[in-house]
Amino acid sequence: MQGRILVVDDDADLRLVLREHLEPEGYEVIEAGDGAEMRAAVARHEIDLVILDLLLPDDDGLNLARYLRERCDAGIVMLTGKGTEMDLVIGLEVGADDYVAKPFKARELLARIRSVLRRTKRARRQAGEGGGGAVHFKDWRFESAFQRLTRADGESTVLTAAESRLLQTLIDHAGRSVARELLHREALGYEMQGSSRNIDVLVGRLRRKLDDNGGGDALIKSVRGVGYEFAGQIEDG
Repeated sequence: MQGRILVVDDDADLRLVLREHLEPEGYEVIEAGDGAEMRAAVARHEIDLVILDLLLPDDDGLNLARYLRERCDAGIVMLTGKGTEMDLVIGLEVGADDYVAKPFKARELLARIRSVLRRTKRARRQAGEGGGGAVHFKDWRFESAFQRLTRADGESTVLTAAESRLLQTLIDHAGRSVARELLHREALGYEMQGSSRNIDVLVGRLRRKLDDNGGGDALIKSVRGVGYEFAGQIEDG
C-alpha cells in the first residue's frame, strides 16, 4: 500500500472520481462527507494524507486543517473552487502542505499527493530516529522533523509545513543567496507561476516568528533581484 488517504468532500461524485484515480495507484481511500465524519475517521485510522475541501456543509476547511494539525502528522492537500492566491496563503497559514483548485487534472493532483507523502514520510522517519534534524542558530533550536522552533528560554513555536520547509532550505544554503524560484519549489512543492508573491508572504511570516528574541530580519536577508539568504551561524545538535 502506497498510503492511506482520507478524502473529505461533500460531493459524493467527486469522492468517487478520486477513489477511482487513487486506488489503482496503490492508495487505500477512506471517504468523509463532512467535518464530523472526518473527525471520526481520524480517530479510527492512522491517516497518511488528507484531501480536504475548503467548503463543507458543517464546518470550514480551514478550521478542520487546524484540527488535523493539532492531532496528527498527516499531510494535507486542500481543494477549493475559488483558487485565489489569498486562499492559498490562508491554507498554508493553518498548516496545509499543498493546495489544488477545482477543476483539477488527476495527473496534477497525483503529483502533488506523491510530493507531500514523500515529505511527510521523511519527517516521520526522522522523528522515529529521534533526531528531528535539530540545528541551533542565534537564540533558537530548529527541529525540522517536528516543524518546531524553540527559544533559549524553552518556549516553542510550531511552524506550518511550508514555513518549516522554507527555513530548512535556507539553512541548507546558509550564507548563500537562494533564488525565490527554488524556495518556492522547495517550500510549496511546485513551480512558481509568474510574479507570484507567495514565497514573500511565507518569508514575512517566518521573519515575524523569529523576531521574538531572534531577529528575523537579521537572520533572513533579502537579496535584491535574487531571493533570500540565511545569515545565521548554524550549529548542529
